[in-house]
Amino acid sequence: MKKSILFILLGLACAQTLRAQDADSLKIKPVSVGVIFQANYAGESMYIDEFHLSAYPGGGAETGVFLDYNLTRYLSVEVQLLLAIQNGSYVASDYDPGFLFWHRRRVSTLADLRLFGMDIPFYLIGIIPVSDGSIRLGAGPYTHFTFNSWIPGDDGFVTPYKRIVSEDEATGKPRYALSDTHAGFGIQAGYEFDFGLQLNLGFKYSILDIINYESEHSHAHPYKLTFGMGWRF
Repeated sequence: MKKSILFILLGLACAQTLRAQDADSLKIKPVSVGVIFQANYAGESMYIDEFHLSAYPGGGAETGVFLDYNLTRYLSVEVQLLLAIQNGSYVASDYDPGFLFWHRRRVSTLADLRLFGMDIPFYLIGIIPVSDGSIRLGAGPYTHFTFNSWIPGDDGFVTPYKRIVSEDEATGKPRYALSDTHAGFGIQAGYEFDFGLQLNLGFKYSILDIINYESEHSHAHPYKLTFGMGWRF
């Protein structure tokens, strides 16, 4: 029993020594933090049958912080906290226009949307060292919280995030057309220079349908393309 405990302690000590040598050789910290500034192009793959309503994406911006834990010299876990302003348009439509990153179909615009929320992604990141930095490729789940949504300059149009469709039978609280939270998966690719500057490109897609009531034909899946920079301290 004593020998087993001794071997375990020796193994832990050796692992810690190797980790320390590995981190020292690459001049990296086991845990590091940084800031992120990026633009977004966000929308919803959406069709609300009851309102004959769909959506087009628009440009916005977001900023936040990240915490990075290095597992090895080639692998890390990163969590981000990002506050985002997202813009888009609600359109009259009888179908879901799908992803619209490259073109727009001509339909009647009903109102412009502005949304304020937070994304919290967790990425497992592979690190490929190169001459003056590293290539970073990550993927993982994320959660989104919508804090507010509104129509700039038009108080008469109620966004689906605030449009009441029913009441909760148990609590009596109103149930809105779209849920203010969703979750999905994201991917991220970027380059980090040795002095701390990062250039990043990412994509997120909600696997959860945020339609907040029973509907046979309606659906809504938020998605977002991001591109920007970060700085590791």
